[in-house]
Amino acid sequence: MEASNHIQSDERNGNLHIKLNGEFSKDTALAVAYHISRAYSGKGNVFIHTKDITEVEPQSQTMFKYMVGMLELPKDNIYLMGDKGKDICHDQGKVIIRKEHGHGSCGSCKNCKCGTQKVH
Repeated sequence: MEASNHIQSDERNGNLHIKLNGEFSKDTALAVAYHISRAYSGKGNVFIHTKDITEVEPQSQTMFKYMVGMLELPKDNIYLMGDKGKDICHDQGKVIIRKEHGHGSCGSCKNCKCGTQKVH
């Protein structure tokens, strides 16, 4: 796993996963775009995890959008994961927000007892 400032990344199942934490500033947007340009192999997708972002600087979205275009990054293959992704997303980007649910017999929670609990 590679770590730089507030950026951690690794490749899993042919996809590049980037985990961000702290403030997402113009400098962070610039660093993330350059990191994708160096680390993305051209196959699979890029998932940018935003759960641990504390704040999104207003101009950072503009910077990220500009850098994605300037570096000719694969717009259709970049997915922002989490609520903060809406504040960062470029025009052709996709944001994935996992649905929160109450615990009770869903059977799909990792390391959770939902699947073993029965609802009557």
